[in-house]
Amino acid sequence: MYTFDYQRPTSAAAAAAALQGDARYPAGGQSPVQAMKLRLSASERLVDLGGVAELKGICMEGSNVVVGAMTTHAAVAASADVRKAIPALAELAGGIGDPMVRNMGTIGGSIANADPAACYPAGVLGLGATIKTNQRSIAADDFFTGLYERRR
Repeated sequence: MYTFDYQRPTSAAAAAAALQGDARYPAGGQSPVQAMKLRLSASERLVDLGGVAELKGICMEGSNVVVGAMTTHAAVAASADVRKAIPALAELAGGIGDPMVRNMGTIGGSIANADPAACYPAGVLGLGATIKTNQRSIAADDFFTGLYERRR
């Protein structure tokens, strides 16, 4: 791995403020850490979102299911709201990886990685979902721009 500055903010505002230079935001860290270990990826700064509680959780807004970026695959699979409103999404989340991956990996990390072989990118496209960032809302069809590429 390369050397990097590591930060672990505790609020979304602090995480947004850390976006300077070549920063990356690992969520569960399942993909970026492995890429860094293999020297396929490098960044000057890692801003670990694991301490940002406001990015975790699932709630209903009317008939829409809202899933926070730092919500784990296991939490999506176990959510009564998701199981009721979108049972296929709960099933998808419950089939990702193994228990360790489901308990560490996050929906936000999977979507942000834009891996075409991952489950969530296909899921959010199929559902016609909207991806909300700290700056705007983007339709899933417009969010992904290529292999491992997305709008920022």
